[in-house]
Amino acid sequence: MNILIIPHSIWTGMRGRFDCFIDRLKSKNHLHVISWHMPYPISLNNIRNNFWKSRKEFKEEIETNVTVHHVSRPFVFPPFNRRSVNEQIIEIIDEYDIDIIFSESFLWDFVPPFNKVPVIYDMVDDHLEFFKNAPLTKRIMSSLSRVKDSVMSQIKNSNHTIFVSSVLKDKYGEICQESSIIPNGVHLESFKRADPEKYIDSFGLDDYDWVVGYIGYFGEWSNLYKSAVNIQEFLEKNNGLLIIVGIGPEAEKLKKDFGDNERFLFTGMIDPREIPPLAKTFDIGLLPFKKCPYTDAASPIKYFEYAAAGSRVVSSPLEEIKRIKFKNTVFFDKIEDINMAMEIASDLDFNHSELENSLKKYDWDVLSLNLNKILKSMVFD
Repeated sequence: MNILIIPHSIWTGMRGRFDCFIDRLKSKNHLHVISWHMPYPISLNNIRNNFWKSRKEFKEEIETNVTVHHVSRPFVFPPFNRRSVNEQIIEIIDEYDIDIIFSESFLWDFVPPFNKVPVIYDMVDDHLEFFKNAPLTKRIMSSLSRVKDSVMSQIKNSNHTIFVSSVLKDKYGEICQESSIIPNGVHLESFKRADPEKYIDSFGLDDYDWVVGYIGYFGEWSNLYKSAVNIQEFLEKNNGLLIIVGIGPEAEKLKKDFGDNERFLFTGMIDPREIPPLAKTFDIGLLPFKKCPYTDAASPIKYFEYAAAGSRVVSSPLEEIKRIKFKNTVFFDKIEDINMAMEIASDLDFNHSELENSLKKYDWDVLSLNLNKILKSMVFD
């Protein structure tokens, strides 16, 4: 199949759901991936890039069966680009005999045409809830980008909608033509092969009785700062170390205030291939997101990575995580209770073989097969 993919954000090379699907779909399909320039910040260079540079100048086959197509956004204000972008998408559909569109977009510019080929919408987050409680600048951007119109249009008009969580399906499923759930997952084989020894040696982890890890982008939902402050008692009492893997404003703030704390280790961003060996050093993985409708509907990749590493998990009571029912997880209600949850987790005894069996359906290979079946049913049935 020739599949046109519209990502939910610019393809930066950071590993995520989109990349995991591409890795597995490209062996039997030709994938055409849309790329674009951001119109912001407003500058002469950005305006020039978006107005003058054509799609063909940016078409590039980056690897076998994966072609990236640049789509120009000629106007500074995103909603005004809808017609121009749609015309370019239609050109790609016609020129490359596209069989189906797989869209993750939440931007009005990139809502695909629904009258050319079948469209599958992959709802990777509750975008409406994200912007509803976001800072004022992001709410303004949401209005300018017509996020609500984009999301609702694709849910209603796509031939099939894939939800990343059962919470999302419960909320939006009734307005779809067809729908299914494909959660996020983990590459189990990479964790089975991973050797944590180099991190045990380089970080001196044998000097600690408990290694706690938190992986992710540490933005407004992460709760990193309050979590780290509140688990200091556990770390001191139990000779523990907190390894903070990633970047973001919460990590910067914590490093500024507690950078000299010997119980905190900041790695910054690391190669995604290094996540499995590093995660296998964690006795406890943290998932202390602020609880709200947005995070309740999330399917955090790090949760499955912690489980694949054989770690216990301490988490806020996120609805989708509670529904998964992994036996390695301890929940806390208030951030002030996270220290007690750490103590409970440290005594938690769970069946590792049972957890491994529960994880099998979340392997990216299995999830990608499920996606490929849906794609083929839309094209060939």
